[in-house]
Amino acid sequence: MSSSSSSSSSSPSPPPRRPGRPTIYSPSEKKRRRKSLERKRAQSRICIKEQKGRWMSLRETLNVFSHADVAKFLLDLYDSYENHDIVCKELEVKIQKADGSSTLNAENDLPETSSISTTESMPPIRTGRGRPSRTRQRHSLTGRREAALQSEWNQRYFETPGNRSAYNEQRRNTRTRHANVSQQQSSIVAMNTENLSHILHTTGNNSLTRRHEPALQSEWNQRLPSEDLVDGSMYSSEEEFLVDNEYDFSKSFSSVKHLKNVSIAEDILGITDEWDDGSQGDLMETFEESTRDMILDDTQEISNEKTYIVYDRCLLQLAKKIVMPKCMLCADEVDVSIQPVSSFVLLTWKCSAGHVAFEWSSHPLIKGETYAGDLALSAAIILSGNNFGKISQMADFMKLTFVSANAFFSMQRHFIVPTIESFWCRMKQHILEELHGKDVVIMGDGLMDGPGHSAQYCVYSFMDLETKQILAVEIVDKRKTQLNSPFIEKEAFRRALQRLLDEQLTIKEVVTEAHTQISTLIEKKFPCVIHSYDIWGGAKDLGNKLIEASKLKDCRHLLQWCSDIVNYFWFCCKEVNTYEKFIGMWRGLVHHVVNEHQWASGNGITEERCKHSPQMDEKEKEWLEKGSKSHNEMCKIILDKKFLRNIPYFLRFRSTFDLEQFQQHVHMYASKRFEYTYPVYRARCYLAAIDYNMHLNRQTIHNQQNQLTYRRIYHRKSRRWTLVLKKENKHYVYIDDLMEEIFQ
Repeated sequence: MSSSSSSSSSSPSPPPRRPGRPTIYSPSEKKRRRKSLERKRAQSRICIKEQKGRWMSLRETLNVFSHADVAKFLLDLYDSYENHDIVCKELEVKIQKADGSSTLNAENDLPETSSISTTESMPPIRTGRGRPSRTRQRHSLTGRREAALQSEWNQRYFETPGNRSAYNEQRRNTRTRHANVSQQQSSIVAMNTENLSHILHTTGNNSLTRRHEPALQSEWNQRLPSEDLVDGSMYSSEEEFLVDNEYDFSKSFSSVKHLKNVSIAEDILGITDEWDDGSQGDLMETFEESTRDMILDDTQEISNEKTYIVYDRCLLQLAKKIVMPKCMLCADEVDVSIQPVSSFVLLTWKCSAGHVAFEWSSHPLIKGETYAGDLALSAAIILSGNNFGKISQMADFMKLTFVSANAFFSMQRHFIVPTIESFWCRMKQHILEELHGKDVVIMGDGLMDGPGHSAQYCVYSFMDLETKQILAVEIVDKRKTQLNSPFIEKEAFRRALQRLLDEQLTIKEVVTEAHTQISTLIEKKFPCVIHSYDIWGGAKDLGNKLIEASKLKDCRHLLQWCSDIVNYFWFCCKEVNTYEKFIGMWRGLVHHVVNEHQWASGNGITEERCKHSPQMDEKEKEWLEKGSKSHNEMCKIILDKKFLRNIPYFLRFRSTFDLEQFQQHVHMYASKRFEYTYPVYRARCYLAAIDYNMHLNRQTIHNQQNQLTYRRIYHRKSRRWTLVLKKENKHYVYIDDLMEEIFQ
């Protein structure tokens, strides 16, 4: 009851809300308060550098919430030993004053078996490798001195008889074991000296690992007061609470803007893919010198090695066949145990006293820093276009030990993403060097990672019209355009085109979709570049307008002419190269649909006629009635001034169809169903460009009669099948190079 009350009182509660309307701070005041809070937080930070692994392991063992609880536990433990030193000295002085010189005689009267050499010191909190922070202070206490010290110590730190008897039993066992192992180790009578030393330096390990948790959890719960294990508060001060909760009083959605959006697939899987809390994660665990022979300096050999799935019982059966020598410390028999750690397994041979004789890891260390299996798994997930959430769930269903989320995101950030970016930069530079000195026609198109105004990123890519190679991939975050989604594509186009011009590439013409903002930008910023529109996009827009018009009342007869009008627009753009010739052919469509195949030209003197054969004059479709609503709606669309004003952009008959094939690769590597951080999304887009360029010139497959083979693709929107040439399978030869660079 007392422990629960003390724990509840120790955790600070949020300050009570003041009556009245809550204070609304201006943006500048919020920024100032936030900076002030960050300065206070920075002043309270302590750098522990390479001791982070031991710190995090101790935090997991203690089962506490915050780092402040771990620090409080260590400081309280240190103070307890300091207080014990003072108590020992005070009691020794009191005994000397009370007994005087008779103390010596009294000690001589005692039997020899009562003379005990004890060691009282603070556990060696290590500041480096193998160097304790303070030296041991030895006190030789005998007779009544030891009894008095023990009584005082029990009164202070052991309140119940059960704890006292357990402690005495542990103390006797400790003395016996240490006397048999080594004469250099002295017996311990302090409360937690042997306990903490065993936790922090068990069997020579410098860091606390998870394999010690079951044996130590009950012991720690018995030794420590209950309030030491209470979770700490999330707020260290009233100001921090007010700053973090200044929007909580509002009933609008502005209070949850800082929350991360969760996609449908992430919600179904229960895992937020590509989530990163900024922590480095535990990339490795430190083991005995017995595993140092598995450290590899040549990363090429490990990246080309095969990997296998091994079952637990099979590995344990093999390990038990190995005859290991006896323990070097106690000459006891050793037994083998299996402990899965991350994606690898650790075999440990230890005796009954807990001394580790040998340790073996299934994965080698790469230059003493990272385990090869963890890095290979993380790299394979990214390079194959998969996501950690799905693969991790697959491993869980299979009962397969897998790399942790923190380790995956840390390796992704430090090793995988920089390697992909470096590989893409070298490939792009090689392609641009081949195009130097040539007049290049490039095609550009933008791709959003989400629909409408919910898009976060825009990927704008440029492709060479002749070689079909990807020349540039530019990714722009919506936050760079003041959260204005319509301006993302324009900004991405400007950056990508400027980068190519900075590379001294001679760009003669740029082909894009019909985007008015991009057209205005080219006219103002890049006047020397010819701008063309995608003919397929123009035909698609024309067809959509005709279909919408056919849905009007008394216009259903226009629907049967939609495909013919679109095909005629395609034919006119391909046949002519001037605006005047296009207008002459295009206006003939107004007469043809009403069964007029000869008409007066624009000057009213000469006559013009359709260029189809006379057999086409026969009625194959229902002709439109001249002056009817269907005919008027059609004329309004095909003779629209805005539409005719854009005709010169289509007369070069350019298409960005091949670039849309590349965008399918982007969908494969960076699915819209998942959210990624900016560096990860950019790296995945680079992977799509690398994949497309490396497999661009695949050979087509011929059958036994040396004829081309085809495969069909169904388009759900148009409800049509399309035949495409069948090509040989991809080879992915660049993956080995990428993996080797990642391992390096």
